[in-house]
Amino acid sequence: MSNFSQPSDHTEISNEAHKCIKEITIFLAEYASTLEAVGVQTSRIQANTIRIAKSFGYWCNIMMFPKTISITLHDEGREHSYTYVKKTPSMGLNFKINMKLSHLSWEAVDKKLSLSELWKKFNNVISEPRESPWTVLILVSFANACFCRLFDGNYTSMAIVWIATFVGFYIRQQLTKRKWNVLAIFTICSFISTLIGATDILFIHGGTEDISIGTSMLYLVPGVPLINGVMDIIDHNALNGIARITNALLLIICIALGLSITVMVLGIDVSIVTKVVRPNILLASLADGLYAAVAGLGFAVISNPPRKALAYSAFLACVGHGIRYFLMHYPSLMLDQVSASTIAGFTIGLLAIPFAMHLHYPAEGFAFPALLPMVPGMFAYKSIINTINIVRQTTEFTIKNVGDFFHNSTLTILVMFGMVAGCVIPIFIFRRQSFSVTRKRGS
Repeated sequence: MSNFSQPSDHTEISNEAHKCIKEITIFLAEYASTLEAVGVQTSRIQANTIRIAKSFGYWCNIMMFPKTISITLHDEGREHSYTYVKKTPSMGLNFKINMKLSHLSWEAVDKKLSLSELWKKFNNVISEPRESPWTVLILVSFANACFCRLFDGNYTSMAIVWIATFVGFYIRQQLTKRKWNVLAIFTICSFISTLIGATDILFIHGGTEDISIGTSMLYLVPGVPLINGVMDIIDHNALNGIARITNALLLIICIALGLSITVMVLGIDVSIVTKVVRPNILLASLADGLYAAVAGLGFAVISNPPRKALAYSAFLACVGHGIRYFLMHYPSLMLDQVSASTIAGFTIGLLAIPFAMHLHYPAEGFAFPALLPMVPGMFAYKSIINTINIVRQTTEFTIKNVGDFFHNSTLTILVMFGMVAGCVIPIFIFRRQSFSVTRKRGS
């Protein structure tokens, strides 16, 4: 009898092992795809997912593609394996989910959580409500108004940009609720915001009319996807990095299209003419940093971070932007914007590490919103205007605008890459500390 029972027992054990590995693989695919959906960098997704797999004694191979994740799980002897492919859901940026799901990966290791416990905690995290839409709306409006000030806009321009942002972002919220195509949303919101921003040129003439329209739609700039894309490429995750940058560039094209419609419909001249001189560099640097702090806080809240993280993001934005302004304007230094942005980004990344360790929050959650006020929005805006002028003007002016276009677009790219590279260098140098900050040993 024993000769017949042994194969049966073996088959039963084998089936149970296969069922177990299948269920864990499905959970890991859901976990990883959620992290990708909320804007987590590729290397953190991989590290977190592999960590959970190891807590169950399995080896994990994860392949990440744009909008799709493939996970293969196997045991030590490769007797049992399972592969599962999961499409990335549409969720929007959410740093709070990033933090809490990173916590969960460490809990799986430290507390030896069962699969049912993981599912319960996972579902609790993703079902938490986001920040109030009205809170986000008001803070983003103030953030973009301060963004306007950082580009030398006066108080009249700030007020106009606040209204333009409030209306545009409200429409964005409503259209997103109705699940409109994101490209259409960005085009419509850019058009409406720049249309309101153009009132300074058409009626008010506040003195910095060019800044009003040039910054009215900058709240739409997809800063986090751009930063994540550059970070992924630097970290040798080129496929995801290129996909994220490509998606961000499509959104920027839509922003440019909305602006172009406003300019062509109204037939306005949007030449960049504003020049502001601030003789006291130290006071100007301090003021610059304070406006950047408000901008950093406002842009941070879009990504739904924990409220306790907002003050850290504001502080880092203040320090980073203030340092950049000082380096660019102090008479004995006068660094170019690329070099100054790189140094400022490095400072932000370096300070983000101890802050992250203190708060048990991913360093990039502080760093990314702090970098956003340094996004070279006006250079990107000038590039768009150069393109419009190439279409509208004579041969003589066209040649000049072609040269200006390449200058402004190149400067935009170099500043973006410089500030992101500067920021991620400390995060990569202290990679172990950066990826373990979400571990709470005493919890």
